[in-house]
This record gives sequence, structure tokens and C-alpha cells, in this order.
Amino acid sequence: MRIEPVRPEENGEEPPLAKRLLWFVGIAFVSMLVVAVVAYTLRGFLLIG
Repeated sequence: MRIEPVRPEENGEEPPLAKRLLWFVGIAFVSMLVVAVVAYTLRGFLLIG
């Protein structure tokens, strides 16, 4: 059984590098915000008790 690779775009054009980097930076920034919100929420629970 052999698995063939699948290209993201069938027409052969890839998204520009700037667009791909922007997605990467955006996902990293949102992940950082989620971790900060969870951390400060848990810290708040410690200070309440």
C-alpha cells in the first residue's frame, strides 16, 4: 500500500510567503493569548481561595 502526497493547490500555485508567515504569526499570537488567559484565570482562582 502506497500513500501518494497531496498538493494543497491543484493549479500549482502556492500562497505567497508573506501570507503563510502571517498565518503562522497569527496562530502563535492567538495561542499565546489563550495560554495567558488560562494562566491568569487559574492564578485568580488561587487568590480567591
